[in-house]
Amino acid sequence: MRGIKQLRGYKESISGYIEKRKLLTIESRCGHIYFGNYAKLINPVYGFESRHGSGLALTNRHASDVINALLNYDYTVLAGEIAKFVNGLGLDAYYGFYHKMRISFQALIYDLMEPYRWLVEYAVYQIQEQCIKKKEYAWSREGKVFLDTNLIRRFLGLLSSKFDPERPYKSKHGLKRDDGLAMCQEITIAKIEIQNLAEYCIGK
Repeated sequence: MRGIKQLRGYKESISGYIEKRKLLTIESRCGHIYFGNYAKLINPVYGFESRHGSGLALTNRHASDVINALLNYDYTVLAGEIAKFVNGLGLDAYYGFYHKMRISFQALIYDLMEPYRWLVEYAVYQIQEQCIKKKEYAWSREGKVFLDTNLIRRFLGLLSSKFDPERPYKSKHGLKRDDGLAMCQEITIAKIEIQNLAEYCIGK
């Protein structure tokens, strides 16, 4: 509850125009609180204490435990789904507005996937609840975690099930309920939001 109150406090501190530097500071503090509490939900046997680094474009070489390795792998999967929509609508994936632009970093992808990271985090939580077998991952001499294909297959199935459920959403298209909201899959909502951005960019 303390963590939730802290996060709500930061949320309430954001209103109207706010400098990017201050916003990044708030994001960093909220991330620390969030993953500090997320770690409490994870079985200690997996050795997860917090996210390593900033959580941006991390690769398995930074993961020293299976939970971070799964988060890294599946953030990449989520980024791939977002990239399909971005590229399909003709947006420049490298031209972001929040994450810092640098060589070979698709800043816009990471800007747009932020609201959907919880899908990965929830799926990781669920798979460790189901049990991750020791034979499903291993360490290299350098301490890098390798994920077994069976674990990846299990996890991708679980992640896909998080993309599929529908929830009420204010959409311009499709069948609507009496309250004016449409029932949309989470991944469809991501596509709609990206399409809205593309239309905004061309003044449509």
